[in-house]
Amino acid sequence: MDSGQAPAIREIAANWGGRSVIAVVDLDAVAANVQTIRAQIGPDVQLMAVVKANGYGHGAVPVAKAAHAAGASALGVATVDEGVQLRLAGIEAPILVLGALGAAERARAIGARLGIVVSDAGFARGLASEAAASLSKEPVSVHLKIDTGMRRFGVTPEHVVDVARAIGALGQLRLDGVMSHLAAADDADADAVHDQVACFDRCINAMRAAGTTIPPQHLANSAATLRFPGYHRDMVRLGIAMYGLSPGESIPLPPPMKPVMTIHGRIARVIDLAPGDRAGYGGAYKAESHERAALVTLGYADGFRRALSPGGWMSIRGQRADVIGRVSMDQTVVRVPAGIEIEAGEPVTIAGDGTLATTGAPTLDDLAPIAGTIGYELAAGLAPRLTRLYVRGGEVVAIADLSGYRELVTTGSKE
Repeated sequence: MDSGQAPAIREIAANWGGRSVIAVVDLDAVAANVQTIRAQIGPDVQLMAVVKANGYGHGAVPVAKAAHAAGASALGVATVDEGVQLRLAGIEAPILVLGALGAAERARAIGARLGIVVSDAGFARGLASEAAASLSKEPVSVHLKIDTGMRRFGVTPEHVVDVARAIGALGQLRLDGVMSHLAAADDADADAVHDQVACFDRCINAMRAAGTTIPPQHLANSAATLRFPGYHRDMVRLGIAMYGLSPGESIPLPPPMKPVMTIHGRIARVIDLAPGDRAGYGGAYKAESHERAALVTLGYADGFRRALSPGGWMSIRGQRADVIGRVSMDQTVVRVPAGIEIEAGEPVTIAGDGTLATTGAPTLDDLAPIAGTIGYELAAGLAPRLTRLYVRGGEVVAIADLSGYRELVTTGSKE
């Protein structure tokens, strides 16, 4: 992101009309994060950008477009509906549905040209029959998933060869990948990771010995991509790290990677508290002295978790403003930092990106342990009613709110 981008985002957030709380998603930061990982993995390794769960709460369509333009060769989603959403938005990149499909979803997945994960011979045969009935001219792209220890989804090692043979015998299917998922790539103790990879390699060798041509392999998620270069194989699946959030407490992101989403608001009301005054539901906060508080129109219905009271904070003029009382459904009260005179309309940064541009504000990773969770959940839990502004080159290029997602014609665009 260029040096002029941060001031532009602050200005956009401060001057935006409508509701006084918004999220800003920096698409230049998405591109920079993808390009940083692309440079680390090298030209021979592909990168899948995982945009499931509405792009981990950031917005699947704009993030997918930005990531693909920045060098992601494929996209990953969790459900057929998520893949169809991307196709309807005009995205033509390969899309793999990482989750298990029900029989009723097969036809829709085939019609949208989605890659499908297979771990069962019966499912493969049903998928082939569905493809034949659809009169599809192209074989369905499938990836064989091996359960190497996650015990969630995938074929167990003893049945890998049989399922691979079943796929190979079906002309309507094309085996485009073999994959697994690492359950503990973020743990300090790497033994479980090494054990899973060893299991995966034994399965690959067994498939090869049985005559299966081995397609591209992938098993590295964000944590494994950052920690285990030897396990990158043919493709890595970049999820939470693409959004600038850490895949684990002890896994720093390489510079210049940073959070791509910041959350901003304006103070709705300034409140004078006298000693003994209580704030919020249940009078959970009691003022010990004269102090000032500020109302922010954001609550747990927006994804600002109730568990952030107490302990959470925001930033006013670069200084920490602690949450006081209980976060309610639509509103939160914070303590105004000592020595600051503010009025209604004053900007407040609710979640920052860890840079000087958002000094004093927590990142979602900072807030997560206070709420007893992880950054993934806070990001994915941001509600649709929290308007997202998508910014590129310091200009708003798209909006997502309760009226839906829409791209804008910008002053820099060409007709």
